Amino acid sequence: MMSSFWSRLWKVSLSGAFAVSALSVSAVAAVNDPSGSDPQWNVMLTGSELRLCSSMNSDYCANTDWINANDMRTARLFQLTDVRRREALRRAVWPRERDEVRDELAVALEEMVDYFARGVVPEYRLVERFRSRAYLDLLMRLSEAEYDRVLDNLEMPRLEGLNEHVNLAENADYSAEFVTRFVAMAEDQLKRNDGDGKPLILVVTAGERDTFRSIEAHVEAFKQAGAEARWLPADVAVRAAREANECRALESYRRQLSGNYDRDRVEPSRHQEQLAYCANSAAGQALIEQASAVFFTGGSAQRLFRALQASDDLTVLRERFEQGRIAVGGAGAGAQALVASNMLTNGHSREAIRNGAFAATAPTPGCDLDNTCPRGLNPNSLTYEPLGGFGMLRNVIVDTDVSHRGRQGRLLRAAATSNSPLAIGLDRDTAMLVNTRSGAFELIGRDGALFLEGAQGNEAMLAATFHYLRSGSMGRLEAGRLHTAVLAPQQPQRLESITTRFLGDTGVYDNIDNVCRGSQQLRLLQDTFVLQMLASEDSEIERTAGRCQVTNGVIGIAIQAP
Repeated sequence: MMSSFWSRLWKVSLSGAFAVSALSVSAVAAVNDPSGSDPQWNVMLTGSELRLCSSMNSDYCANTDWINANDMRTARLFQLTDVRRREALRRAVWPRERDEVRDELAVALEEMVDYFARGVVPEYRLVERFRSRAYLDLLMRLSEAEYDRVLDNLEMPRLEGLNEHVNLAENADYSAEFVTRFVAMAEDQLKRNDGDGKPLILVVTAGERDTFRSIEAHVEAFKQAGAEARWLPADVAVRAAREANECRALESYRRQLSGNYDRDRVEPSRHQEQLAYCANSAAGQALIEQASAVFFTGGSAQRLFRALQASDDLTVLRERFEQGRIAVGGAGAGAQALVASNMLTNGHSREAIRNGAFAATAPTPGCDLDNTCPRGLNPNSLTYEPLGGFGMLRNVIVDTDVSHRGRQGRLLRAAATSNSPLAIGLDRDTAMLVNTRSGAFELIGRDGALFLEGAQGNEAMLAATFHYLRSGSMGRLEAGRLHTAVLAPQQPQRLESITTRFLGDTGVYDNIDNVCRGSQQLRLLQDTFVLQMLASEDSEIERTAGRCQVTNGVIGIAIQAP
């Protein structure tokens, strides 16, 4: 028998959860686009940033024998010269209240000069030294913004003639498949636009702190998969410089708005490209008019949206999307930004359950270390932007990397607070293809997606109807709910490690198979928090060793009295 605690949870929080009619599980034909076998996908959402195998990202490669350091760019390089150390520690960029940390850092950098005994250090060696026992305490006391500031100022200018090389054939995960599928979407879009040749894909890196860093990998990946690809040089610095008619001050705006230093020195050609874009307000619109698809990389959904909010570029993009003339894709935060409202911008599940969600500017990482947190918020506070995203997905909020980072709690709280009828939480290494006109979708990749409907709650309890679908499954979204689903058979999986910690960890992902077993319920405890997932009499279950799929279940999270 259900305890009085959980009975109270269902009574308080689920009074409307099943007001939505039960999801139907039906034949594949019911979810395919009425136009025929071509689903005409126009949106791709990936549950994490693309991890592209390249000479600069060998950790993402299954095999690295093809990488030649003499012919390819393989790492960022740093200098520990007196000039560069002075720049990294100059008083103008360090507040006086951080003098103690700054002085300690000055000693550490001087010691590293002797340790490396050379003028040039590759990134992996510098980072490895920072993380060594000798400097770990110092590193823990640096905010993320301070750490990035130091590396930016120590970085060497990029060497001419050495470029980053991509090798999709050696990708260790599904990112290469996502690139290939997105190029196929762009090719289909080009045909529907009566075009020929290769489709043009625009890459938007405006969500990243350093908007130059991942350009080459993404552009080269899309080219390798058969498209033309170009960078759309929009970001928050360009936006502010244009509005102030001060494009020549781009570097200053980067420092103020992104905490990004010395890009004009380190990446002079990209800086010049962005200067030209900033000076020509029609440049972005012209590119978008030519493009068959636009892909938004990860970083910060808030930073990405503010780069394009109410801009002519976004107006043209929306118009072409609504006319069915362009496809869009987003990775990680780029996927979160494609919603029409209630865009998630920050938060940890523990903080979300305990203290709620805030329609406020997201705090910067490590803001508690340098006293830059907005009033009433901390680095883990759940924040969202009620007015936007970009508007491609309506009646839904999107979260990413949900299972691996234990974000079920923050997704529940965000959906309940914003009264969002449907919330979708994508797993890492998973992508969702969507036709926004028919509502049809398909999951591809490795893992799956969590769908929450009718989320409700109060200060201590949260609950919703849930569906968990895995790769290969498809369905149709309608009127803010998952209307139809087809559960694809799955291969058995062997779980390498299992935890019951579900706040910021993989507890739900590791144990969801319990919902499909005899008791049809999962109960996890962590500190004073308790999570329960139940199959109902309306549930459809697809069992597979290690993982399972469930529709029409119930999920609840609550804070127990100590």
